[in-house]
Amino acid sequence: MKISKEIKIAGVAILSAIIVYVGIIFLKGLKLFNDEISYFVEIADVQGMPTASDVRANGLKVGTVKAITFNPERQNLTVEITINPNFKIPQGTTVYMTKEMLGSAMMNLKLGPDPNANLQPGDTIKGAPLVDLMSAAGNMVPKVEALLPKVDSILTALNNRANDPAITQSMHNMALISEDLKVTTRQINGLLGKDVPQLMAKTNSICDNLETTTNNLNQIDMLGMAQKADATLSNVQDMTFRINTAMTSKDNTLGMLMSDNSIALHVDSTMMNSSRLLEDLRMHPKRYVHFSLFGKKDKTK
Repeated sequence: MKISKEIKIAGVAILSAIIVYVGIIFLKGLKLFNDEISYFVEIADVQGMPTASDVRANGLKVGTVKAITFNPERQNLTVEITINPNFKIPQGTTVYMTKEMLGSAMMNLKLGPDPNANLQPGDTIKGAPLVDLMSAAGNMVPKVEALLPKVDSILTALNNRANDPAITQSMHNMALISEDLKVTTRQINGLLGKDVPQLMAKTNSICDNLETTTNNLNQIDMLGMAQKADATLSNVQDMTFRINTAMTSKDNTLGMLMSDNSIALHVDSTMMNSSRLLEDLRMHPKRYVHFSLFGKKDKTK
């Protein structure tokens, strides 16, 4: 059976309509057959946000904007958003608008504090005011303008300080101190590398000698030496006692000599006579000694 020309034209028209519809859905970022959950957001201004815009939570895309309608009674907008069914929205979540510097506005979810209590599909989420980066930057311009004179005065003061001769002199002094520190460090390194090892070697030698001397002293019988010293002192004491006894007693010769003055006088007289004899012998030797080469005797004067 032949297909008529009208049926062919109708089939082509229907297929073209389907292709156009699917293309429009695709271009809007919507899915033709999806299982995403819809929520509603009431907000005062969407700042020109188009449908099919991203809905994000903590920077992650979790859904899209499906439709935007105006509410004449409340003078605000109701935005229908579709969210991935695997993403749960806690109660107390709010939606705020952000607008990129060179992009369009988008919705962001500020999630609620309790992840165990979630919103149900079709619930309404409260919207927050728009966070416009350009507006925020514009608000900062007057503050920056007010700061510019202060920054200029600060820079002028810094420039004056930098041109101060005292700063230059201080930098020069710091350079000299740095050079002195280098020389000192070099000297200390030389001392640590040469003199200190020799000093340590000598110290070790002295310690070894002290240890040897200590060992030798430990080997000396100090108790025996002390006993001998005590015995010697006792003998000296006994001898001293005997000498004193002998000198004070008249029963022995030494005591008699020490106590009898007549003996001392006789000894003194004898010493004087001997001295006179020796002096006369020195002055008149011929009186006592006769000596001649030819045996002739001299006459006595």
